[in-house]
Amino acid sequence: DSSKKLYIALAVLLALGGGLYLQQKNAAKEAQSYSYAAKQADLPQVTVDEDTRKAIDSIELTRPPEEKKTENEESDDANSDLPEGDSETVVLSKKGEDEWELTSPVKYAANASNVKSLVDNLGKLKVSEQVSAGAAEYEKWGLADGKALHAVFKKGDEVVADLYFGESGGRGQMVRIGGQEGVYALKGYSKYLYSRDTKGWRDKTVLKFDDTAVEKVTIQNENGVFAFVKGDAWKGTHTKAEGAPAKDIERFKPSKVDDMVRAYKALNAADFGDGKQPSEIGLEKPTATVTIELKGGTAKHVIEVGDNSEGTSRWVKTNGSDQIFSVSSWTVDWATADATKFQEKKEDEKAEGDSKDVEAKAEK
Repeated sequence: DSSKKLYIALAVLLALGGGLYLQQKNAAKEAQSYSYAAKQADLPQVTVDEDTRKAIDSIELTRPPEEKKTENEESDDANSDLPEGDSETVVLSKKGEDEWELTSPVKYAANASNVKSLVDNLGKLKVSEQVSAGAAEYEKWGLADGKALHAVFKKGDEVVADLYFGESGGRGQMVRIGGQEGVYALKGYSKYLYSRDTKGWRDKTVLKFDDTAVEKVTIQNENGVFAFVKGDAWKGTHTKAEGAPAKDIERFKPSKVDDMVRAYKALNAADFGDGKQPSEIGLEKPTATVTIELKGGTAKHVIEVGDNSEGTSRWVKTNGSDQIFSVSSWTVDWATADATKFQEKKEDEKAEGDSKDVEAKAEK
């Protein structure tokens, strides 16, 4: 009997001990949960709601010299014209409901899609933790003045977001918030959206028209004058020299003209020739000129082609504007073409091409 009483007492003691342990464990877990929630509540809020984002009408982005230098080492066309050691500040201003303008360092229409993507990103930003208090670690995390990418968003005179972006790693993007000290880890940041150079913020549209409305195309280059007129189908003539008679293009392939028109209907620039003089790049006396006319005289587009810009790209001007663009060779090759560009292949050329296709397939 005494043994039974002892076992019962031990069982009760173990039950009480186990209950106390679970109670303490749950209390500790609950305290930890409260502590985490408190810490999260104390973190600064940088997310910008949709209504506020729509009201943003000014953006200023300053890229540090180190970032530009890194891009110069990796890409030949990334800001190579900017003095080394200088930061670059881009200012964007809203001009309509969906229209933006680049106002500095050059005045030009902005790429509205790129600006929208940037503003939309403000709705995804969230501070996840505080990395350090005060300003002592700004240098360590790339957040010191002149080292961080600085972005300021405004609606009128009110600052909506003032953020400095530094290093990134496993903990997230390191950020510093204007007007307060401390280093924070940020989620949702996309460096690509913020760190574009000036060229990346410019509207690269050179030409835009309805290709189905084109009824006449003229090309003048060193090979003579090519004239294409659309009736039921395209008809093409070639004048080899001034004063010579225009002759039908032999083995003319009308679909080639359609290909050419499609190449120009939504023409975008690869780069801009700011500061370049037409006489220096072959545009004072163009190498080639393309004239595209739409039905009923509704529009007329003239493209003048100059020297090579980079690689096989060429400098061009359009419609009498002083703005100089660099466009890809895929488009310009139509302007500098000879008659073969618009011809059906000869039978022997077709046979050779078919033979190469068969060999290529056999190799595969």
